[in-house]
Amino acid sequence: MKILLTTLNARYIHSNLALKYLYSVAALVRDAIEIREFTINQEDDLIYTELMLEDSDVLCFSCYIWNIERILYLADTVKKARPETIVILGGPEVSHRAEQILKDHPAVDMILAGEAEETFPKLLRVLFEQAGENEKYATEENGNIITDFEKALGFYGIDGLAFRNEGAVIVNSAAATVDFLKAPFPYQQLPCEADKIVYYESSRGCPFQCTYCLSSLERGVRALPIERVKQDMRYFLYKGVKQVKFLDRTFNYDKERAAEIFRYLIEIDNKTINFHFEMCGELFDENLLALAEKARPGLFQFEIGVQSTNPDTIQAIKRTADFGKLSENIKRLRAANNIHLHLDLIAGLPFEDMAGFQNSFNQVYALEPHALQIGFLKMLPGTPIRANAEEYGYVYREKAPYEIISNRFLKANEILQIKMIETVFELYYNRGGFGETLAYAIKTEGNSAFDFFERFSVFYYKKGFQNQPQSKENLYRIFANYAEEREKEQPDTFLEWKELLFQDLVKTMNPDAVKKFVKKGWELTL
Repeated sequence: MKILLTTLNARYIHSNLALKYLYSVAALVRDAIEIREFTINQEDDLIYTELMLEDSDVLCFSCYIWNIERILYLADTVKKARPETIVILGGPEVSHRAEQILKDHPAVDMILAGEAEETFPKLLRVLFEQAGENEKYATEENGNIITDFEKALGFYGIDGLAFRNEGAVIVNSAAATVDFLKAPFPYQQLPCEADKIVYYESSRGCPFQCTYCLSSLERGVRALPIERVKQDMRYFLYKGVKQVKFLDRTFNYDKERAAEIFRYLIEIDNKTINFHFEMCGELFDENLLALAEKARPGLFQFEIGVQSTNPDTIQAIKRTADFGKLSENIKRLRAANNIHLHLDLIAGLPFEDMAGFQNSFNQVYALEPHALQIGFLKMLPGTPIRANAEEYGYVYREKAPYEIISNRFLKANEILQIKMIETVFELYYNRGGFGETLAYAIKTEGNSAFDFFERFSVFYYKKGFQNQPQSKENLYRIFANYAEEREKEQPDTFLEWKELLFQDLVKTMNPDAVKKFVKKGWELTL
C-alpha cells in the first residue's frame, strides 16, 4: 500500500507542519508514505497530473480555508480517474463539518477531525489490515498495546473519524486532543528546507476565547517543556535554518516562559536566523520588553493582533484587551527599532461601523508599525460568531474563506471601500519605499491617514490600475499622477510631491534602477 500526504500551500515559501507530524508518528509504515506539497498558484491540471503519477492507494489532504475548494475538486477528479483510491481529508477546514462534507462530496471517503497524531496510526493499521498487509504492524504501536477489542472495532474504534458504511455516514466521537508532550519533533525525520519558512509549535491552544477563532473551541494551553524547546531550537541552528515561525496562538501567554525562551534565543543567536512570534501586545511586562530590546536587529519579529480599538467590539468578540497598555508597549518596541512589528486589524467585527473602523485604523497607524494588515472577518464553520450570525445581521460568502459581505454595522459597499483601501495600503505602506511621501501627503491632505488612503484608493481604482500588476517604478509614477491631479485643489504642491517621491525612490531602489527610472522619466505607460 502506498500513501501520499499532500496539500496546497498558500505560497511556495510556506510548508505544512501537520503533514510532517503525521509522517513522524507513522513510524512502522514510514517507508510506504510520501509527502508532496503544492501551492494554490499552480494549475489544477498540473497538480492532478502529479497526483496521478504518484499512483497512491491512499490520498490524504490537509485542508484549510485557502485550499479546501481546490482540494475537493482535485479529490473528485482523481476519484473519477481511479475509483479505488481512498481519499482522506483532515485539518481545521473539515474538522467541524465532517458529516456534511461526506454527504455532499462522494469522492471523499473519510475525514479525520481534530489533532490526528494518535488517530492517524490507528487508521493506517486498519487500512493495512484490510489490504492484507497487517504484517506491517507489530503488536505495539507508538508504545501502546493494541487490544483484540480495538482491532475488532476497526474504523469504529477511531475517535474523530467520519466515514461511510453501506451508504450511511458514520461520525465517531469527537477527536480528543493529543498529549502534546508526546508529540514528536518532525524535523528529525524530514529535512529543514532552506528556502522555506520552518513552522514550529511550542504550545497548542490559546488562553483567550475570541468568538471568530477556532481556538476558542479549546480550553487552556498545552506547552512543551522549555528544555525540549531549547533542544529543538539548537537543531534548527545546526541545520542552518533562516526563519522559524512559531505557530503558538499567544506566545507570551506565560510571560516568564516567553522570557526564558527569548533569553536563550538571544544567547545562541548565530546572526542569520530569524524567529517569528504571535504576541499579545498588552501582556508584555518590563522583563520581556527589556529582553526584546537587547535582541539583535532582525532576530525577532512580532505579529500582534489588535483587531479593533472599539471597547464595545472587543467585549462582543470576548477579547480581553487594553489598548492603552498595548499602545505603550508598541511605542517602546518601535523606539528600539530592532524588531519588525506587524499589527493586525479586522474589518467587519460587531459594533464597528465605517467611522469606528476608521478610528481603529488611525489609532493603530499612529503607532507606526512596520506592517499593518487589514483583514476581513471570516465566518469560520464551528466558531461562535458564525453560530450567532443572525444576532449581528451577518451576510457572508458560503464558500471558503467565508468572508463577510455585510452586517448591520457595515454595508456591502463599505466593505468594498475598505477592500480598495487595503489594496492600495498594501502597495504603498506595507511594501515600503514611500515613507517621506506618505508623511507629507497625509499632512498636506489633512484629516487623517485613513482619509488619505481612501481618497488615493478611489483614484487608483478609477484609473483602473488594479487590473494589472504594477512594477515598483510604476507605483512611484502612479503616485506622481495622483499628486498632479491633486494640484488642482492644492496649488503649488506638485513639485514638492515629486521631490519627496524621488527621495523615497533613491532610498529604495538600487542605483541602476534609479538611472533607468530617470532615463524613462515620470510619464506613466502601461
